[in-house]
Amino acid sequence: MSTIRSIAARKSVLYCPACKKILEHSGNSYICHACGRAFPIIDDIPSFVMHRAAVDSFDASAFGFLFQMEQRHFWHIGRRELILDIMRRNIPNLAKARMLEVGCGNGSVLAYLKKNGIMVEGGDIFMEGLAFCRQRVNSVPLYQLDVMALPFRNEFDVVGLFDVLEHIDDDARAIQEISQVLKQRGMLLITVPAHQFLWSYFDVSSNHKRRYRKDELQAKMEQAGFTVKKISYYMFFLFPVLAAIRLIGNIQKHERKENKKLTIGTSLETKTIPILNELFLASLRLEKFLLRYFNLPFGASLVVLAEK
Repeated sequence: MSTIRSIAARKSVLYCPACKKILEHSGNSYICHACGRAFPIIDDIPSFVMHRAAVDSFDASAFGFLFQMEQRHFWHIGRRELILDIMRRNIPNLAKARMLEVGCGNGSVLAYLKKNGIMVEGGDIFMEGLAFCRQRVNSVPLYQLDVMALPFRNEFDVVGLFDVLEHIDDDARAIQEISQVLKQRGMLLITVPAHQFLWSYFDVSSNHKRRYRKDELQAKMEQAGFTVKKISYYMFFLFPVLAAIRLIGNIQKHERKENKKLTIGTSLETKTIPILNELFLASLRLEKFLLRYFNLPFGASLVVLAEK
């Protein structure tokens, strides 16, 4: 797809992340005439990241491993099926809604939603992830962006933030910024890891800042002006298994400090063990069914759907 076709396909009015004035498309960049900033278009992807430190905060070499793992690992398959099911059952006129996934990474969720008829666009702070995302689906607009300074205003009917919020220092401010992206009565769907007592080597290697309590997450949503429509734990049936893995891992953490540092690719939680993978996926699909009728009382993750 050429840059001209890619830009023409975008329906959004784009705003300067710094001064919030409307940007003008000029050649191979977007120009802000108010503050003088220019934002380049790199491989058909407009880049709106202003601070390099944010881009350098993650090991980009992990994207290749994740790209392969996400296609078959039970957690990724179960999560994206749950996301779609919640959207279909709780968002009116979903077939006509425009959606932005912030922090789309390699595009595992984005490609699945697109395949199932959702008009979705994607943004991520890492160009490496967006390049893999483009391999999965080449027909959606993509943006390099920072959740703390988004180039949209009152633009989307739905925003998705899937296991992203826990990576952000000022998560309350990020939720406020996302609220500016949504139209009035737009919907925000978020997933995050739950329970700080489950904090482990895996959270450290994943660059997490925190894990969440249900009441804490709901309060942050309401403080940003959202009305929570649904909030529930999930990973309910696998909670004892995950807790045991985390406990064992934390006991062994001193050995890991003396030897090779644990990475995402070496974690037991990212391994795909054939028989267990199918059993665990079946448990998540059962949870998806149960969540249609009631919220689960505890689990290793949280999902929240809220209205602006």
